[in-house]
Amino acid sequence: MPLVSEAERARYQQEVALGWSRFFEPRVSTCPWCGSGDLKRRLRTTDILQRKPGLFYLDRCVTCGHVFQNPRLNFEGLEFYYRDFYDGFGREFIDMVFSSQGWLYEPRARVVEGFFGPEGPKNWLDVGTGYGHFANDARKIWPNTTFDGLDMGSSLLEGKARGWLDTIYPGEFGDHIEAIKHRYDVISMHHYLEHVRDPRADLDIAAEVLADGQYLSIEVPDVTSWLGRVFGRWWAPWYQPQHQHMVTLPNLLAALRERGFTPVRVQHREAHIPGELTCAFIFGLTHISPNPDSPWLPEATPAQRKLHAQIWKVAPKAFMPLYRADMKVLGPLAQRFGGSNAFRVLSRRDAANG
Repeated sequence: MPLVSEAERARYQQEVALGWSRFFEPRVSTCPWCGSGDLKRRLRTTDILQRKPGLFYLDRCVTCGHVFQNPRLNFEGLEFYYRDFYDGFGREFIDMVFSSQGWLYEPRARVVEGFFGPEGPKNWLDVGTGYGHFANDARKIWPNTTFDGLDMGSSLLEGKARGWLDTIYPGEFGDHIEAIKHRYDVISMHHYLEHVRDPRADLDIAAEVLADGQYLSIEVPDVTSWLGRVFGRWWAPWYQPQHQHMVTLPNLLAALRERGFTPVRVQHREAHIPGELTCAFIFGLTHISPNPDSPWLPEATPAQRKLHAQIWKVAPKAFMPLYRADMKVLGPLAQRFGGSNAFRVLSRRDAANG
């Protein structure tokens, strides 16, 4: 039974035939964070996971360090490249990935320890929650907390159906301002800001909907990690073409303070996500032999299907050794020597700073 219908394949093939340059806005000559014109090319890459067509570029602002997609995807491009990633064709894979990362969710939940009583926060909203894997695991830490979720994909409905999310908000953050205003003790954004078109606009919304004394928890990739130089385009946190903005820690802290937040806990080593070796290996395999059923690729030949089957028959044997190396060797080295690939900031909304 085919994974996609012939109609879906035909639709993709028609779109691909039109070319991918139409998916981008014009390239900009100034940094969208600080306005500086001192930009340098940081990365040129392709879609190394799904192998959808296109070339993607990241520029770095020499003045403030902000890294951003340039030219960035327009709305049509975002729809094309996000389609069948978290939903549809790619749904089972991404759900499996999130389900295997339970060890990531506990420290994200515990970031608020010491700021609430033993029962923890009363209400917690996870923005960009996907299926709600974080909420499902966070309940083990805070069993008395209500966990709600906000996201754009149909995965949100599945999270509700699984009982992982209490209340759900389909759509964008700004679509639900009145419904969520002053309602939550904690709002979290775990690897969310790098996906949005304007991170500071979402921080503005957070400042509007959080009352004095309520908390905002943010975790994002750390673009300054030396692992990005070691692995080049195969470094997982680049995650092109989805990541449009890579905010540095100084820039984020300054933006939070400007909006009336006081950073109360900054975690760098603790936020590292081991997996560079394993991810690079998977990216390499996908580069050599992408999924032959991918509807955006040309129809696979019998030889290509045979090669793909042989590769994925043998490749899993390498996953566990690579994963152990990530967890036991490379991860600890990165954490010890300033290479953590992410950081986490908990901040409090304070009237004195508003």
